[in-house]
Amino acid sequence: MREDISLRFPSPLESYVWRGKKVYIKRDDLLHPLFNGNKARKFESLLYQPLEGRTLVSYGGNQSNAMFALSYIAKHKRCQFVYFTPPLSGYLQANIQGNLLYALQNGVRLEFVHGNLEALKHQALDFCTAQGGVFIPQGGSHAIAHMGIERLACELQRDVVGLKDLAILYVSGSGVSAGILAHFFPCVVSVGAAGGALYLAQMLQEAQAGTLEAILAPRAKIPFGKPNAELYAIYSEWLELGVEFDLIYDCLGWLCLYEHMERFAHRDIVFIHSGGLLGNHTQKQRYLRLQS
Repeated sequence: MREDISLRFPSPLESYVWRGKKVYIKRDDLLHPLFNGNKARKFESLLYQPLEGRTLVSYGGNQSNAMFALSYIAKHKRCQFVYFTPPLSGYLQANIQGNLLYALQNGVRLEFVHGNLEALKHQALDFCTAQGGVFIPQGGSHAIAHMGIERLACELQRDVVGLKDLAILYVSGSGVSAGILAHFFPCVVSVGAAGGALYLAQMLQEAQAGTLEAILAPRAKIPFGKPNAELYAIYSEWLELGVEFDLIYDCLGWLCLYEHMERFAHRDIVFIHSGGLLGNHTQKQRYLRLQS
């Protein structure tokens, strides 16, 4: 029997008090036990496409949330999934875990490529063209993501009735989700978690994106994915409040929100939970290795 991939719409909007500020969280982590958050919204449209017997092709890092999400869709839709990624480190080869482990269990076929992100993209595109596959850009695309983000926008329009001077915080990798949501709300604020504020601004300019109210950045640069004491403190605080956030994206979003709180002191804040919690296992292992 195949696992149920039905998404539980709408996700609830819950209120909490964090560091003295009342905030609202759009609990997209509750859409599904595994396939949830930002990736569920972006890739929802794939669930309704006739993909059986076809091949999904994408590329990116070997602990990517998108890699896991696409592998889960491929398993459910009975299609192939080929993923182009850099060679595994010696440690990861000896300790297959996290999103990589789950994606392999779902049947992903890995193609290892030496080189930068552009090299991965070109090889994935060439393979996809030769095989007649379905190409999924890193982080998805506006065409694929629009259905899911439009549904999110419709839910939010009902959720935020009664809130005042709204600010919606949606942490970004590629900027696809925040950029689409900005077509529906003028008050979308984001954080460029994967490449910083300038990178996110460039990605939004190149895409068919709406205009964000602002792009926040931490006061001190935090290299992508590197263990950081402030992020772990935020992670622990939210665990005590009953919500788990991923250590790389959403915890950075909370840090930026706190550091720029003067901008939001008198506004109602809706923070959209990005999901991606399966990645916390490997990230917490990095924290433990750093401490040992």
